[in-house]
Amino acid sequence: MRIYPFALAFMMYMTTAVAEQEASVLAANMNNYTVYGHVEEVALIPGDIEIKARLDTGASKSSLNAQEIELIESDEQTMVSFIFDDRNGNRYPMTLPLVETITIKQASGRQNRYVVEMGLCVGEHYEESLFTLSDRSRMTYPVLVGRNFLKNSVLVSSKHKMTAKPTCEIGA
Repeated sequence: MRIYPFALAFMMYMTTAVAEQEASVLAANMNNYTVYGHVEEVALIPGDIEIKARLDTGASKSSLNAQEIELIESDEQTMVSFIFDDRNGNRYPMTLPLVETITIKQASGRQNRYVVEMGLCVGEHYEESLFTLSDRSRMTYPVLVGRNFLKNSVLVSSKHKMTAKPTCEIGA
């Protein structure tokens, strides 16, 4: 098979042009993101609780260390009552509306988890975010921030941690 120099040059030019265009689009999109470390101090709302959390791009949803989880059903709305244990000796009782129940697949099997919505502040980025409630007492961090929060405004550096304090102005 014979390759003509003109055709080869044209293919190289087009490949370079497409790569440059994709790079400029990516760079423009990156301006909307902030880089934080893989561990950051975050604020949970309600409760104005400031705590260290792991930012995990491998987790689809955020997760919260919840103890004594109880479902409260009524005609109007199903609520979830639980204790958020920050593992620093503080226990915060919370009752929030149940958003959904999901099934998590793990190596040890399947587990049903309740999902609630809470405000989350990382640096200056605030968003109402979904959290699964689970026993994270054996984990290093009681809060795990997943892609459902990260995808809109945050890039995670595996090299850094504790780069910013939560500074969100809620309701402003």
